[in-house]
Amino acid sequence: MTLRASDEEGLLRAAFRDAHGPRLNGFALLVTLGDQSLAAALAADALDEGTRQADALRHPERAAAWLRARVLKATPQRHPRRNGPRDEERRMALAAIGVDGLTFGTLASLTVKERAALVAGDLEGFAVLDLEVILGSGPRVAERHVSEARRKFFERQVAEDHAQFARIGRLGLRVREIVDQALTRNRR
Repeated sequence: MTLRASDEEGLLRAAFRDAHGPRLNGFALLVTLGDQSLAAALAADALDEGTRQADALRHPERAAAWLRARVLKATPQRHPRRNGPRDEERRMALAAIGVDGLTFGTLASLTVKERAALVAGDLEGFAVLDLEVILGSGPRVAERHVSEARRKFFERQVAEDHAQFARIGRLGLRVREIVDQALTRNRR
């Protein structure tokens, strides 16, 4: 049985969707801060555009970067409070992919571009070449975006984590001192 050109094209498009769809949706979900309907629409639009250009996007990493750039470009820079999902819905959507409440709050404190840089650079591990495409910048600027997003994320994550446990009081501080001393002695 021989395949016609249209059959081959259909198979290529289906394979393209299968290869990129789930991770692209995860990227969109994190960048939109858990707005499931917006993330699904952005990912679907990017995939539709990508499948039409599947012949040109044969290299998986370049295609993945190209798709994420389309998602980022189409993502509203601020999420509308009136029309979008409530924070509880966003939190639940992100909890389903392993984002806890503290991390949600920290991600919410970042801009859309900072979230995209953090997700693409640190979580997904894209190379600088691909980060350039995703973030629409040169290599140094892309690296700086990722570095700044990482710095802000960790500073805010640690500050928030400390704020949650700052109420331990004098007794709690004394217990920490004793534990630290005991651990220090055990290392010697």
